[in-house]
Amino acid sequence: MFPETRYADWRQQLEKDLKGKPWTDLQWHLGDDIVVDPFYHPDQYFPQRLPLLAGQGKTHWAIGESLKVGELKLGNQEILAALEGGAEALELSITSPMTTEDWAILLENVQLEYIALNLVLQQVGQEPNVFLNNLQGYLTGQGFAIEKLHGSVDFGQTTVPIATLQKYLPGFKLGVVNGLALHQGHAASTQELAGLLQMGEAYLANASDAELETVAQIILFKVAVGKSYFVEIAKLRALHILWFNVLKAYGVQNPVVTIAAHFAPESQDENSNTNLIRAATQAMSAIIGGAQELYVLPSNVGAGESPTPFTRRIARNVQHLLRQESYLDKVQDPAAGSFYIEKLTEELAEKAWKVFQQQ
Repeated sequence: MFPETRYADWRQQLEKDLKGKPWTDLQWHLGDDIVVDPFYHPDQYFPQRLPLLAGQGKTHWAIGESLKVGELKLGNQEILAALEGGAEALELSITSPMTTEDWAILLENVQLEYIALNLVLQQVGQEPNVFLNNLQGYLTGQGFAIEKLHGSVDFGQTTVPIATLQKYLPGFKLGVVNGLALHQGHAASTQELAGLLQMGEAYLANASDAELETVAQIILFKVAVGKSYFVEIAKLRALHILWFNVLKAYGVQNPVVTIAAHFAPESQDENSNTNLIRAATQAMSAIIGGAQELYVLPSNVGAGESPTPFTRRIARNVQHLLRQESYLDKVQDPAAGSFYIEKLTEELAEKAWKVFQQQ
């Protein structure tokens, strides 16, 4: 048995090892008055709570891949290649109006009941109800049970009456909070969190009392993940705490937090090999933080190049390795009980909540 060691004992040893230098030199300043100590101990205050991800069972995330749809037949080939390589969630950027026939070309031989279909509309020039009606027409024509399909549609604005559009795709999340542009590095994590809350709360504020529970269930947060390993874990965990607080304030009876994590573009270097190495820790941040979907950027994107079949495959394989060799999907809330991460989570949540209240 090792002798019990108190916080004061660790501090004394730390000061001795520093040979006269103040131990505060090892503190990590994140900006926004957040100061992280070099170590934490149970003698300090820590919240006693159930794991943040307790309701989700084991940590599970869908392996995602983003594709920009241009020529429909080529898009279909890229989709099938991604699925054959193990992708479980697709994010398709749609840049033109889609008819029922167009969907038939793009999604030919795609078994939608086994994946998440996430659509991002970019200046499509088609009314949301028409877009969804055409997609629904294709799905019903193919014999899919629409209520069993899942995914999301990002209309690019919060004014879309998402509750009334839910009839087209009842299993889809239509309240997409796209916070990817909010990421500006670890010093701005509190502002990023506050911005996510503000955009998410706008959906709730625009919903009637009768629509509130439905709207709360169909909100999806798209969050950027940067290079700061512990900060990004804590940021996603803080988002769970904060959004539950918002839902509680609105009286939502069945709170849920759904996060799709994307690598922040500014986290990528021009050196593809550097990005390959960093991808593992960035992916771990997202998974440990509680993301339900993860999109790893192909390693050559930082150099301004288009993804290749190889870089796409490696981006997927990073996630396969974390699941099949590191077993990150076998643990419920891996960060729970880590003094360091728990404290950082609390700090980010507290500061972000204050910023959110002031907006």
